[in-house]
Amino acid sequence: MNNDSDRNYISIGSWMWMMFVTAIPIVGLIMMLIWAFTGENESRKNYFRAIFAWLLVCIALIIVLALLGASPAILKQIQSWTHKT
Repeated sequence: MNNDSDRNYISIGSWMWMMFVTAIPIVGLIMMLIWAFTGENESRKNYFRAIFAWLLVCIALIIVLALLGASPAILKQIQSWTHKT
């Protein structure tokens, strides 16, 4: 449903463009920051803010696991999956 009067409407083409741009290293990160904190489209801002929230959760989880010493065990498990003989 194309509703030009709705300021939160984002077309499929726009979503495809944003997904393409976010896949580009560094440029994507910068654009995600811009889209998360500027503009008038609340849907787009909330979507990119949610992505950053998940990113922070993942980074925090990695730090906690590293501090608990789980990194070697995780690395060993990944190696066992990839180096089956």
